[in-house]
Amino acid sequence: MTWNTRDQGKRAWLIDSHAHIFRAFHVWPQAMTDGQGRPVNALHGFADFLLELLESLTRSNGGDLAVICAFDAPCGRRYRQAIYADYKAQRPPPPRALVEQLSRCRELAQAAGLPVFDHPGYEADDVIGTLAAELRAKGYRLTLLTGDKDLLQLLAPGDRWWNPSRQTVLEYSDVERHFGVLPEQIADWLALTGDVADNIPGVPGIGPRIASRLLKKHRDLDGIYSNLQAVYGMKFRGAPRTQTLLIEHEQTVRLARQLTGIVCDLSLPDAPRYWRPTDPAVLEALLKEARIDATRRRRWAAVCEQAMVV
Repeated sequence: MTWNTRDQGKRAWLIDSHAHIFRAFHVWPQAMTDGQGRPVNALHGFADFLLELLESLTRSNGGDLAVICAFDAPCGRRYRQAIYADYKAQRPPPPRALVEQLSRCRELAQAAGLPVFDHPGYEADDVIGTLAAELRAKGYRLTLLTGDKDLLQLLAPGDRWWNPSRQTVLEYSDVERHFGVLPEQIADWLALTGDVADNIPGVPGIGPRIASRLLKKHRDLDGIYSNLQAVYGMKFRGAPRTQTLLIEHEQTVRLARQLTGIVCDLSLPDAPRYWRPTDPAVLEALLKEARIDATRRRRWAAVCEQAMVV
């Protein structure tokens, strides 16, 4: 994995932890176990992801590093399921072997000195949204480490959305070229099109292209619904039918918009936002217990030691 981590000014790195753990579980051999026979493939993959990122950051940046892991809380869908009971209801339960590793991945991040946050009833997206608002107010630019397109709505000029598994980086100005809308329109765009991955309903017959045209002309959902007569006359095939669909499904669109928007005002603990390795022995013990090899353990020790003296 190639990391481009050199920056001018302050930058915060916000990690969508579950996305990386889930990918590691499906990429690393599932036969991997520790000395007690417990699965560790997701733990190994998450550890490697963090190690490579932190090694690159210590080489490329000086001073305090705001590198933060956001996790889904237990029952993290509760906030959105209270709005729409079928939110993500189509997803099967996660494999037991994956669930068993989540707490150990969290322990790994904490042992490495990384700040770890979740919030009861909310998802990692909302934790990231809250941290993004807080850190941006302090003058930070953001890099969001995720493969989730929902988080694009958090980007401001100078920020990045980075999917390490595909080596895809989108700046604020790239989003419109890829999706046809600005980052701040992503939540409205998803409310119109629906989101199959999250089981969020949209407007039948309105796909990404039409949704983009509507938002480009009318800015947001309120603008669209304040100018429905103008939708009738827009110059694309099926515009009159689109107007009818918008009228028929307004309640669905408004509901969906409550689900697609990321919460940015959670009350998070007053805890450090910086990477602070403090006890390498605890990390070493955790890595050994997971049967992470000696070469990687030495790299962990070295990167933590370097960060402790910065």
